[in-house]
Amino acid sequence: MNLSHLWLIVPVAMACVVGAVVFALLTRRKRPKSFAPPKANNRDNWDEHEDSFADRRNSLRREGQPVRIHLASPTIRGGQGEGYVLDRSTGGLRVAVQIPIPAGTMLQVKAANAPDTVPWVTIVVRSCCNGGQHFELGCEFDRTPPWNVLLLFG
Repeated sequence: MNLSHLWLIVPVAMACVVGAVVFALLTRRKRPKSFAPPKANNRDNWDEHEDSFADRRNSLRREGQPVRIHLASPTIRGGQGEGYVLDRSTGGLRVAVQIPIPAGTMLQVKAANAPDTVPWVTIVVRSCCNGGQHFELGCEFDRTPPWNVLLLFG
């Protein structure tokens, strides 16, 4: 083993590491700017029920901390987007998004923190209202997802 060239190994290795880091920083994909979740109503109201004839919901609505979700649909620019679940029930979700989505649109949703093994859930937009800095979608599940998937939405 010739040790006379050993002094060259460390600088060459350092140059390779620095070059790899610079290359990774220059070629990383820019993520689109996301919007902040709406303020949470710190009430957890599974047991509360409002006796309103205007509320046609068959299951109780539960509010909590907003949960970030991924959306997929051909109607969304680029095919994918993100939003936040504002409240949820076994029948559907109320979702905050950046763009209006017409009633009747089918979307695929998945909690952002869900493992890759969790399937996407199909929802149907039933209403879209301007919430000021975001749009609120009233959505119904195409089929109620399993309980473990439902819990990922908050």
